[in-house]
Amino acid sequence: MPESTGTGEQSGNSGQHDPIPTRYPHHGPGPMAAIAGGGALGTLARYVIERAVVVSPTGLPWATLSVNVLGSFLLGVVVTLVVERWPTDRYLRPLVAVGFCGGFTTFSTLAVEIDRRIQHGHIGVAAAYLGLSLVAGLGAALAGITLAGGRLHPSLTGASIPDPDLLAGDEGRL
Repeated sequence: MPESTGTGEQSGNSGQHDPIPTRYPHHGPGPMAAIAGGGALGTLARYVIERAVVVSPTGLPWATLSVNVLGSFLLGVVVTLVVERWPTDRYLRPLVAVGFCGGFTTFSTLAVEIDRRIQHGHIGVAAAYLGLSLVAGLGAALAGITLAGGRLHPSLTGASIPDPDLLAGDEGRL
């Protein structure tokens, strides 16, 4: 089957159109490789921290709390820098924000650890862990945004803030 060129035409078939044109044909394997590499590094970093921090099965899971808060901070920094200072970089956000932070942080482990504490009758610890995770994670993300020079509110100069979910070059392809 011919490959899509992303222009609505298939390579090798002049004049024939793809039934579903590619939305972002220029992404290619580069950003995907960046996500995979960042995810592998983030997962390994979380594993090292989880093994280094000894946690009581009924106390606060400090290792998971630490990686989630640190990951929130890093995400705030990276997304702010990519959007406001380096908007043409196509690989930093996929590498660090999507890949590394996605592999480093863990919502599923947070949910399992809360459930285990509840099952063992430590409802107060579970509630404190949930509340602390939410407040500390949001606070860390805001601290990262602020540290990176971002504003918590858009400027009133009329300049639009780029969408952080788009890779460089996507703006004209929507």
